[in-house]
Amino acid sequence: MTKCISSVLLALFLISGVFSSLFAQSTISFQSNHEPLNQAFVWAKEKALSFAHDSGDPVGPWYEAALPNREAFCMRDVSHQAIGAELLGLGRHNLNMFQKFAQNISAEQDYCSYWEINRYDKPAPVDYENDRDFWYNLPANFDVVYNAWRLYQWTGDPAYLDGPEFRNFYALSMNEYVDHWDLGAKEITARNRDLHSSEAKRFGSSRGIPTYNEGGRGKVKLGIDLSASLIAAYQAYSQVLAAQGNSEGAAKFQARAQTEQEFLEKFWWDSQRKEYRSIQYEDGSFDYFMVEDNQAYLHYLLYFGAIHDQSRIQKLTDAYLASYPKLIVELKSYLPIIFYENGYSKAANEMLVDLCSPENARRDYPENSYTVIEHVARGLMGIEPDAATQTVTTLPRLASASDWAELKEVPVLSGQISVKHEGLKKTTLTNLGANPIQWSAGIPGDHAFLWINGAKVQSQKAQDHGRTYSFVLTEVKAGEQVTVLAD
Repeated sequence: MTKCISSVLLALFLISGVFSSLFAQSTISFQSNHEPLNQAFVWAKEKALSFAHDSGDPVGPWYEAALPNREAFCMRDVSHQAIGAELLGLGRHNLNMFQKFAQNISAEQDYCSYWEINRYDKPAPVDYENDRDFWYNLPANFDVVYNAWRLYQWTGDPAYLDGPEFRNFYALSMNEYVDHWDLGAKEITARNRDLHSSEAKRFGSSRGIPTYNEGGRGKVKLGIDLSASLIAAYQAYSQVLAAQGNSEGAAKFQARAQTEQEFLEKFWWDSQRKEYRSIQYEDGSFDYFMVEDNQAYLHYLLYFGAIHDQSRIQKLTDAYLASYPKLIVELKSYLPIIFYENGYSKAANEMLVDLCSPENARRDYPENSYTVIEHVARGLMGIEPDAATQTVTTLPRLASASDWAELKEVPVLSGQISVKHEGLKKTTLTNLGANPIQWSAGIPGDHAFLWINGAKVQSQKAQDHGRTYSFVLTEVKAGEQVTVLAD
């Protein structure tokens, strides 16, 4: 049995090594008719790669994902930077860092992992005293589960599905962790805010903060981002189990996601004010949308895909658009893709330029540069891979019909693609990999037919955040270039 397990682990290691070492050197590049945006991408790429380390540190390959100069990476930042890192060819780094978080979950730490790990492969001393006394934001486990699944979708690397450390982390996080910390819908409103912190002499009730929001006007009892992250993690774990062939488990956790969704809409939505609450304090009072000193984390509703009412999504997006100049960079770094998705491409372009500008005093925060890369790929270019079906979706979100943009040598699945949008009615995809891919080519608007390399094909219809687009499915063979356009 031991020999068999060792063989399986070796096979997984070798397979994941193939996936994670394919693009050790980043060759991704971006060009458009908007020169400030081109320059922003170049700066973000160079800055992000300057934070990547592969020089024999005890922790293994890693990139900085914490406050600058901490020589460390924390769970929230890594989760948010991961897709940008993957685009930059840092798959080996991603896998190692996510494995570190997964490996360090333990019952002794009340099913937490290490919030922040340093280059020496130790919990960062600034956030850790011992296993009973450390800093921890409770959405972290759910964030890692959600983004590990996203990395699987992007790369197809089976380690994120079948690696024993991931299987263990997913199961403990979505079962014991939820129960042990009273985070489920039936328990959460009556939970003890100081649960499991009595031995934490240095960090006190910061050992189990029920939100990522560390400000506010008093002691926080709950944050809406905790509910949003739990919904996303349940959905992700359901998809993990489905991909593993466990349909019964997948249905079980999808049902739990639905229960949490119903709780979010009942508890966090203020039906009189017609807006979401963001924070509940120990005295029972709430905050809503906040800027300046106390900043609401309502963007997590959109980041985790936790709400679906397009009118509410639009209202929240509009509020962030109006308040953008007053926000901290950590929060700003979540927003451009939200604006691309919700019809504000011109504002999103300007935001990316602003985030990379020398006038942004905190542009060197690692999260900033990594997420700019993701915003261009997923937001502007609309690139979304799905490993389960070996499909890549594209959808242009250019600011005008006269714009064009091209993203070259994009790591997806087990290969690379290049995508060029010319206006809003023409997209060309080049498959630079060794295997065929299915391409779902989206064109904004309601078009009865689209043209695939000159052949007229009946289109299908779908919605992109309330806006209709047309799409066709076509196979793109290795080395092939295909163009899809509308009349």
